[in-house]
Amino acid sequence: MTNDFKPAKAGGNQPRLSKEEYAEKKRAEKEKVYQMIDDAAREIVSDPEKFKSFLDTQSRMDRYSAANALLIYSQYPQATQLKDFDDWGKDNVKITKGAKSISILEPVEYTRADGSPGISYNVKKVFDVTQTNGRKAPAVSANRDPKALITTMLDVSPVEVASTDELPYPNMAAFYNNEKQTLYVKRNVGDSVAVAQCVAQELGHAQLSINSESYSRRDMGFQAVCIGYMLCKKYGVDTQNFAINRIPEGLASKEPKEIRAELSKTRNAMAEIHSHISDEMFRKKQERSKDYER
Repeated sequence: MTNDFKPAKAGGNQPRLSKEEYAEKKRAEKEKVYQMIDDAAREIVSDPEKFKSFLDTQSRMDRYSAANALLIYSQYPQATQLKDFDDWGKDNVKITKGAKSISILEPVEYTRADGSPGISYNVKKVFDVTQTNGRKAPAVSANRDPKALITTMLDVSPVEVASTDELPYPNMAAFYNNEKQTLYVKRNVGDSVAVAQCVAQELGHAQLSINSESYSRRDMGFQAVCIGYMLCKKYGVDTQNFAINRIPEGLASKEPKEIRAELSKTRNAMAEIHSHISDEMFRKKQERSKDYER
């Protein structure tokens, strides 16, 4: 009888996975994501242009780990703001029809059998703001006057700052001396772009020194260049003078896991510097607002 008819729900023809099948599906999904990370790591160290493209992604997505930045670079390198379906929905933002999700790794805390805490990673599906009807953030103004940035970078330097007339390298506007734990800035350098580039790079050296048990300027030179590049990219300062056109053989020959470790050190140092700069800029903005209200 027609009264007994019950329409099937959407997707009702699909068999429900057992607990074991679901676990296997998630395991395969995670394995695919880890393989994507390894492939991206190998890819970027084999081509300077691809490496630079990765740095562009990481500079915008500084809150994301190096592993997640590799995933974002592989799937949607132009990303600027990521949220999952539910979080976009909470903001009354709709995902564009047909948009392909971006897979990243989300840390999840758990308790081991012995009672100690542990962290595992689940695959999380997210979408960029450009895949939605949401409002896009304005792009960073390119090649803006970096004088204010220079002042702020020096204000938040994790080491002492001193002025000098001479540096070990005549073509540099700043130099970090690890023995004296001091960042030296050359006086009367007219090119503010060059000063910003050098200060950003040398702050990279200083932060790497602080974050490392042992520091070598030679061994960490390329990482410092990458940090300077990402900071300048983030704040709209010209990046053409950064030498990222040749990747060190020591990095290019590493295994993917080792490459990720090096990228993580670079990302962490950059993120720490950026965090201090951002906080200081916000503080100064608040002070200006208070002065205006008076």
